[in-house]
Amino acid sequence: MSPAKRNLADGIEPMYASVGHEIPAGSGWTFEPKYDGVRVLAYIASSGVRLITRNGNDKARQFPEITHSLAELGIRLRQPFTIDGEIVALIGGDAARFQALQSRMHLKGANDITSAAEHMPAALVAFDILSDDRVNLTQLPWTERRERLESLFHGLATTRRGRATDSVAQHIRLSPTRRDGSAMLARARKQGWEGVIAKRTDARYSPGVRSDTWLKLKIDFEQEFVVGGFTEPRKTRQDIGALLLGYFDARGKLIYVGHMGGGFTRAGLKTMRQRLDRLVRKTSPFETEPHPNEPATWVKPTVVVEVKFSEWTADGRLRQPVFLGVRDDKAARDVTYEGVSVQRKIGG
Repeated sequence: MSPAKRNLADGIEPMYASVGHEIPAGSGWTFEPKYDGVRVLAYIASSGVRLITRNGNDKARQFPEITHSLAELGIRLRQPFTIDGEIVALIGGDAARFQALQSRMHLKGANDITSAAEHMPAALVAFDILSDDRVNLTQLPWTERRERLESLFHGLATTRRGRATDSVAQHIRLSPTRRDGSAMLARARKQGWEGVIAKRTDARYSPGVRSDTWLKLKIDFEQEFVVGGFTEPRKTRQDIGALLLGYFDARGKLIYVGHMGGGFTRAGLKTMRQRLDRLVRKTSPFETEPHPNEPATWVKPTVVVEVKFSEWTADGRLRQPVFLGVRDDKAARDVTYEGVSVQRKIGG
């Protein structure tokens, strides 16, 4: 059955991956890098370009080099399309980790944004396509969607002349995909990726669904947590002692996972304190109130932070958590327990 000829509805959610615990067996899987950036659905049309995050924010203004490149590609293809991908920082032309993108996440001034695009460039790595020339492709299997996605880049390659087109190729990239999961995991470990995504090649794209036809195989203990409070600093430290972290369980309760004080710069501590001072509340937001060594100030659980840690302890706490950055692309209520993937199995 051919896909329906209609515009993909605004506000559609991306498809989400479940946590995988081993490399899936069988021939019906393909494997891609798990990028460590900002997930967006990119809408390209004659009316403009939008880069919509999972919580509905538009990042088009903050990443003009990506926006301009997508607009140029839309002009060359002479058709609208919607792609799923990840905004990543570029270091030496290669995709970097989330920390490298953090300095661009919250810029607002036009001059600051323009300067950042020049000196700290980013790219959109495309890994799926949802619509092509107003045709909804979500009901097609991954193999057919991949062919449609690759055709966009084939067109780009055949018209690569001059500086403008080179810029398009630099800031819009196609995620590689391979059928050998073990080899992809080995490459991920060697090159310092966050992990690998395994995808069923016969699976449809299911908007808003956390599906087991997409599996994230993580080689790092790194995920988002919600800030529920903070402690006052001691000795020479300023602004904040530690953040009190948690995640939401299936009942919507905030579960405490520990405190985190590492990974901040002095300026970062000051900015975080200013952010949290606006959210102060009288009571603990956690289901079970924690009792840190220093007095706690409770806050509304709306701030999401990216955290790297060494492991989960037996009592459900984070060991050696380190702050990586604030995430404004994810809603706090969507932050849940991810558990252990393949970290221990490959020495991550």
